[in-house]
Amino acid sequence: MPIVHFFTHTFLFKRCAVRGLSKVPAAVFALALIAGTTFTGVKQSTAAESSGSKGTIALSLKTITNDDFQKALADAVKAKTESMGYTFLLVTAGEQTAVSTQVNQVEDLIAKKVTGIVLNPMDGNAVVPVLGKARDAGIPVVIVDSPVAKGHDDLYITFVGTDNFNAGMQAGKQMVQALGNKGKVLVVRGANGSVAGDNRVDGFKKGLEGSGVMIAGEQPGNWTNSVAMQVTENMLQANKDVQGLFSASDVMLDGILEALSDANRKGVVIISVDGSHKAVDLLAAGEIYGTMAQFPQKIGSLAVEKLVSVIENKSAANSIPKVIDSGTMLYSKDNLDEAKKQMF
Repeated sequence: MPIVHFFTHTFLFKRCAVRGLSKVPAAVFALALIAGTTFTGVKQSTAAESSGSKGTIALSLKTITNDDFQKALADAVKAKTESMGYTFLLVTAGEQTAVSTQVNQVEDLIAKKVTGIVLNPMDGNAVVPVLGKARDAGIPVVIVDSPVAKGHDDLYITFVGTDNFNAGMQAGKQMVQALGNKGKVLVVRGANGSVAGDNRVDGFKKGLEGSGVMIAGEQPGNWTNSVAMQVTENMLQANKDVQGLFSASDVMLDGILEALSDANRKGVVIISVDGSHKAVDLLAAGEIYGTMAQFPQKIGSLAVEKLVSVIENKSAANSIPKVIDSGTMLYSKDNLDEAKKQMF
């Protein structure tokens, strides 16, 4: 049974609606709650009611609202969890930057004595104490998508996800090529504290090294269209001569494109990260140059496999590599058919 969510598809695909992002009618929320969807909290799969469940595997992430990657990741974790005989429990913080909420929710999962946890940290440092509590409680954890701060490898089994530094570096090299080795670019980061977002931007800068392409402005978009639009507008006002823009995630593209449109700035080369359906559509329409693909289905499935292998004593935790790279590739106009097959 698929995860039910009324806001899987972004309100902002038609960019004219960006400024109304936060004005969601209360009636819509009421209908969703009646249908059993939780926006901030826990949603348990119907498998919980079955007597044959081996235990409960929980997934903690920021939100699946207007975030195609997180939704695809949650779907993959759910499918693999239930196929292996466990009950699936989804915990969402409800907002892209609700770090303290995520930490509190993981503490609740520990108190509930779940069998295992798949965690996508919103802040790689903030989750360290609660990961220690999970370890002390004997609850195994697999990290996905965004890494934990360095030096805490003993708190989890493995990290499964994109090599974000490499994805950013490849994006930087593509930007240099697209701009003919000269020009100025803007950078829209993710949220402060996000290791994944920081690694992508650091990689992008590495990809620019030695070239004639320079970063003219850099601001956090907080993984949301409204903030991304605002910071892009600010950077465009301060930098009139810009040829390129790097976005740390496809989830902010609508806001970025709205800002460019409002400023009547055309021909700006945009490269993003994710490989979502939205980005591929924009790519096909010629509105962006490319997106570095992630593979959430692969990430979710591998995470559960490794977690269950430890839970069922089929693998020792220290026998599993600490980092499992799920891979990346550039989606561009040159491989649209391949992009359409693999997008999420």
